[in-house]
Amino acid sequence: MLSTTTPALRRVLNAAVAQFARHGYEGASLAGIAADAGIRKASLYSHIKNKDALFLAVFEDALKIESQFAHECFEHSNTGLPGQHYCESLLARYADSEHFRFLLRTSYIPPESLFHELQEGYETYMQQLLADFTAALRRHVGEALSDQDALILGHAYMGMVDSLHVALIYIGTERFEARLNALERLMGDSIAKLVGEHHD
Repeated sequence: MLSTTTPALRRVLNAAVAQFARHGYEGASLAGIAADAGIRKASLYSHIKNKDALFLAVFEDALKIESQFAHECFEHSNTGLPGQHYCESLLARYADSEHFRFLLRTSYIPPESLFHELQEGYETYMQQLLADFTAALRRHVGEALSDQDALILGHAYMGMVDSLHVALIYIGTERFEARLNALERLMGDSIAKLVGEHHD
């Protein structure tokens, strides 16, 4: 963990996220990162201890940025299904954000030496999504769902998000959109059914 972020370190982190998102942990080189940051490789060590430390710093950076993005998707969306805005933003976000591409690639294909730290961080990110979805669900339906039903829908939503994250990495745009549409329909039908049962 890095305590302060100087302008020079920010250049290193920006260069590193691009390299790691594109080439992964194994494929990215410190020499390439240093060159992209406009410094010599030897100077890199005045900012970071080693490749593992740099990778974890970039991961921490990506978690903060993408957690904030996701939170805003839930906070600023008052139309549609709970969590719909986040899911529908994923394709564009994956195209536009190196931090998001890095986060997904790292979480699904982590370097073995950092597996536990990375899985713990990604799980924290996913738990935030669950909390944001649950809050959005409550805003959407009020008390028309039991806590148990809200919990079930939360787990279903996380399965939906997980499926979409995997789709971003492994399948094309057309199939991603087909999966998104199918999952949104199932989620909408499930919410309507459970709310209807509560009122019966």
